[in-house]
Amino acid sequence: MRKKGAKIEKHNTKIAIAFIIFVIAIVLTSLIFKAIAVVSQSKFDGSNRFTISVSNDKNLEVVSFSPNKHSISILKLDKDIKNLKVERFLKIPIDGFVRGSFLKTDKDVASLMSSVFFGFKDIKTNLNFVDILRLILASRTTPANNLLVYNITSSMEEQKVDKIVTELFSDDEIERENQTVEIINTTSVTGLGGRLARLITNMGGKVVQVSTENNSQKNSYVLYNGKKTYTVEKLNKVLGFKTTQIEKQSIADIRVVLGEDSKNPVSF
Repeated sequence: MRKKGAKIEKHNTKIAIAFIIFVIAIVLTSLIFKAIAVVSQSKFDGSNRFTISVSNDKNLEVVSFSPNKHSISILKLDKDIKNLKVERFLKIPIDGFVRGSFLKTDKDVASLMSSVFFGFKDIKTNLNFVDILRLILASRTTPANNLLVYNITSSMEEQKVDKIVTELFSDDEIERENQTVEIINTTSVTGLGGRLARLITNMGGKVVQVSTENNSQKNSYVLYNGKKTYTVEKLNKVLGFKTTQIEKQSIADIRVVLGEDSKNPVSF
């Protein structure tokens, strides 16, 4: 009877161990899939220019990371701009935002990003932990002499703002691809095409023509010839317009058609 009882006990132990191993495997698999999901949902790829706005109750600044140049650009804005839409005023794409009353914008970027990480539960942001960790790494590995800081006020002339913005926030990969862009405004909003042209130029793009068509289109598009380049993907990400490959050659590599759904854009 003892041998039989011992065998049953041994058998039950094996079942218990197998069950524990099974549960651990399920938990580990779940954690792996969750980690993959978090990484895939991150906005900063660690390779291309990434720009964020950082604000507290009083101050607002724009911080832009350029991994290719190993540089960080900081734009300190006056209080009047804080109440405006930053993207529209500066005509640059803002990839992410961080808001927290405890954030001190007078800190160096590495310390500021560390504050964001450790105070993550108390801030408002569209970034995740992977983004913040990558930004901390980028800020800590950027040489001090590659840190550019400018101040901008709401009273500055448009041309002066654009000159500063182009120097600080131009996208290296867009400049390298050097693709030409044509903009067609089919809406009733006068100057909408010109506003978009400023945005694309400040990003490092090459706008060769801005025109207006009376035949209004309902939807906006980014049309391109050949392969889908980084410039096309960036425009899709910034503008939210559908991208379509076309065979017909135009005067530019990329054609942006502004339809009625773009009459009140957030980005420009």
